[in-house]
Amino acid sequence: MKKWVLAGALVGAILPVQAKKAHAYDMDCAIMLCMAGGFPPSAVCAAAFRTMIRRITPWPSRPPFGICTYAAIPVELGGPGGEADLDISTSEYAWLRRTRVIWWYGTRSEDRDGDTRYSWSIKSCDGENRNCRYIERRYGSHSRWPASFISGNDQLLTTFGEGRAIMMEYSDFEGTMDHSEWFRY
Repeated sequence: MKKWVLAGALVGAILPVQAKKAHAYDMDCAIMLCMAGGFPPSAVCAAAFRTMIRRITPWPSRPPFGICTYAAIPVELGGPGGEADLDISTSEYAWLRRTRVIWWYGTRSEDRDGDTRYSWSIKSCDGENRNCRYIERRYGSHSRWPASFISGNDQLLTTFGEGRAIMMEYSDFEGTMDHSEWFRY
């Protein structure tokens, strides 16, 4: 009995020193999982949110997330143990190619006559940031910016208001479209 207690104590003391921290998913997986839950409060989702925003806010933006490959799982735990490029041009990844980053910029000013003028632009870029186009833009308009607009993926989305903001538009693997909220930057 004493041998088992001593062995248990020894294992309990040595195991934590030798164990490596195993990640259950890579950051792309964390971004997708946390986004699906609306970025619930947790250390993992906070890091995923920061990474996503850091990717999409500089110009030119980088894709908000890539393929969830579980690349961080070590080989000994059944994972790939590394990163490899994945060909997303095939039909099973059509849902990922529909990901868009939407940029909003809106200002309000007064001219010399005291009239209020509005300027705004809505720009949409693909996930690789190779194909960007303006959905709508106006400069010096007497009319306020629209309350909503139709995205490149045919979603009705609301505008942000005054300032700069960014949102992500994405689909699930079945093609159902969704979008994030606006993030001010």
